[in-house]
Amino acid sequence: MENFAGWFPAFVAVVGMLGTIVTAVATFLLWRVTKLLAVETQRMAKATSQPHVVATLDPNRWSMRHFDLKVDNTGNATAYDISVEFSPPLENGEGRSGGIEVPFEKISVLKPGQGVASYLADYERVKGKVYSVRVSWRRAAAEPQREENVYTLNMADKQGVSKLGDDPLVQIANHIKKMDEQWKPITSGARRVKVDGFTSRDRLHERRAAIRQLRLLQARDQNSATDLSD
Repeated sequence: MENFAGWFPAFVAVVGMLGTIVTAVATFLLWRVTKLLAVETQRMAKATSQPHVVATLDPNRWSMRHFDLKVDNTGNATAYDISVEFSPPLENGEGRSGGIEVPFEKISVLKPGQGVASYLADYERVKGKVYSVRVSWRRAAAEPQREENVYTLNMADKQGVSKLGDDPLVQIANHIKKMDEQWKPITSGARRVKVDGFTSRDRLHERRAAIRQLRLLQARDQNSATDLSD
């Protein structure tokens, strides 16, 4: 009994020390797991929310012989300080002469799903060319690191392309244009419009004619009844 009273406090102290050590180790492991989970969550958030900018040359909706330069953010995050480079460099076509620079070499910001477009040139200017396109951007305006997208744009993909009918918006615009051209001489007074007016006097005349017709029918019915009685 005396021995038990001697070593029991030492046993309790050792068990307490081991418990403290186990608690410390568990706390450290929990901190490590929490930190790794936070880093992984942040990485997954960046991976699922990022901008992706592409530049293409597509036929104009009004004429398939003419091409537009389009820059679109197809990602799900905003892109800042966008730079677009084509090799060989793009050339302006008819209607963009006189020292006009090629559009969209620098773009300040593009929201998710947002795009910009501008007429560039006719098909002969880009026919058969193979462009190396480099598009770079920043995730944030103050972020020093730039992301980039490098790919090949082969204009031979556009050869032999045709379409059936016009774009519905183009058809609507053409109809409105024709209506404007037809009504412009009228609104300016150069042409007169013949209008058949229907006034209250015409309504009164029409009502009186209907009453006379009704009386004639009633008189005819009465005459028919009289003949039958005779």
